[in-house]
Amino acid sequence: MKTIKNSCIVLFLALTVLGCASLYDHFTYTETIETKLSTLSLMDKSDEPFSDYADEITDLRNQLKKMEIYEKGKNKNEITSRMWELLGSEEHLVGSYLKLWEEQGNLSPAFTEEAIPQIEKAYDLMLLFETKKDKKSQNALTEFIKNL
Repeated sequence: MKTIKNSCIVLFLALTVLGCASLYDHFTYTETIETKLSTLSLMDKSDEPFSDYADEITDLRNQLKKMEIYEKGKNKNEITSRMWELLGSEEHLVGSYLKLWEEQGNLSPAFTEEAIPQIEKAYDLMLLFETKKDKKSQNALTEFIKNL
């Protein structure tokens, strides 16, 4: 009887520790996918006038800001928080792409083809880090940020 009680205590503690160790955030994961798809969809339309998509672009900018604020509110989340900040920044990634589109009115398909892989990589690294939360995915995301 004592063995069963000890086994139950050990099992409970193990499940508690494993549950706490999982830092996966389903909201972050699904919102990252949704934002990636919205971003890529808008980028595909950037050879058309910016003004035709002003509402969608505003929605995307708001989404980027929402995620930046959400991620900043989580403990020990500097890397993901910084990545969302960079995605929306007018000096980097999505934010700079949208700013350029706004300034120029439309962008060439060749320019879009050059920009898509880098922006896709940023989202993919965030998705990988969110699911893995391991040193390798953390280092990949950190290295990407350093190279911006």
